[in-house]
Amino acid sequence: MSRFRRLAARFPTLVLARRNLSRASARSTLAVVAVVIGVVAIGTIGAGGEAFKQDQMEAYEGFGGTATVDPVYYADGSGSVGRNFSDDEIDRMRQATDGATVLPVVERWDAVVQTPSGGVIATAQIKGIGDPGAFYEAQSGSIPDNWRRSVVVGSRVAENNDIQPGDQVTVMVNGSFDRSFRVAAVLEPQGFADQLQADRAVFVPIEQFEESAYDQAIVRVNPRTGSIDEAAASLESEFNTRKRNVDVEKVQEQRDQFEQLFGAINKFLIGVGSISLLVAAVTIANTMLMSAIEREQEIGVMRAVGYPKTAVVSLLIAESAILGLVGAAVGVPIAVGLGMVLNQVLVGDPLAFTATGIQYIAVGALFGIGTSVLAGVYPAWKAANKRPVEALD
Repeated sequence: MSRFRRLAARFPTLVLARRNLSRASARSTLAVVAVVIGVVAIGTIGAGGEAFKQDQMEAYEGFGGTATVDPVYYADGSGSVGRNFSDDEIDRMRQATDGATVLPVVERWDAVVQTPSGGVIATAQIKGIGDPGAFYEAQSGSIPDNWRRSVVVGSRVAENNDIQPGDQVTVMVNGSFDRSFRVAAVLEPQGFADQLQADRAVFVPIEQFEESAYDQAIVRVNPRTGSIDEAAASLESEFNTRKRNVDVEKVQEQRDQFEQLFGAINKFLIGVGSISLLVAAVTIANTMLMSAIEREQEIGVMRAVGYPKTAVVSLLIAESAILGLVGAAVGVPIAVGLGMVLNQVLVGDPLAFTATGIQYIAVGALFGIGTSVLAGVYPAWKAANKRPVEALD
């Protein structure tokens, strides 16, 4: 009891504000719930979205020094016509990039892969490359230096079709070959950032394709010895002097675009969640207005005995601030808990909070408190400016 008296002596406005709110407990509880919903919406969406974005960005790790080079389509009067890279153009790429790894790629979409059990893999992409070991590591088996009669299988294809190293698969490419190959290796999962989409691919030796025409080239620069920006600029200068013959796209550019997209989506969702705080503001404003109307005579007496306007304003704003503080205090733990659930569902780690995600929870709490205080300004100003004689009538 003595503690309460000391607290009342030091913070009389807060103690009186708490007492006034308890007199309308149902209305005050609804106002707190509105703040809680807003804080939880902003904090949970922000923290969960940031964790998911960070997890997706990790898919680009290891591809920072890589770029894809695609031939530009041209028009010949009958429409858009595709072209391919020749051996000479691949050699020019190697010379222009000064020591970078240049891997020509052949893609076939009209191909069929038959599993050891006789089933057909309809979703597999057939791609011919020279040295898959220059870009990928094996999850099981090993990538041979000389692999003329073997294939390397992506992780998703192997998992979905129960393919293991040592199995025999038949690859049928329309107009090129129809042969049986031994599976030399299953690749490590690469994720969506991989330019060749290796997880869904079956790689065959490029020598199996008799024609020397390549659909794409992958360029990789060792960051310790070179720069992918310089390599890309050299390729642009070599091939696009008079007209645009090639498109050079760095993985880092894709990463930046993806990060911007995720950021925009997350901010939009947080904006939607912030609407609930506007609803909370209306609820608190209504609560304070009703409270001021019900206590008109009480406020009139306070003004009549000498309470200044500022004291009345401070009291009512303190009441709205308490609603915001209680709502934030309840909302933050709930936001953290729901964020952990989202992290587990999205990225498999309940503690995958990022610094930015934690900031979103803090912003939600501060926004909730600030909205509550602002919502109490008008009712406080209106109550304080009412003449004591009118309030006592």
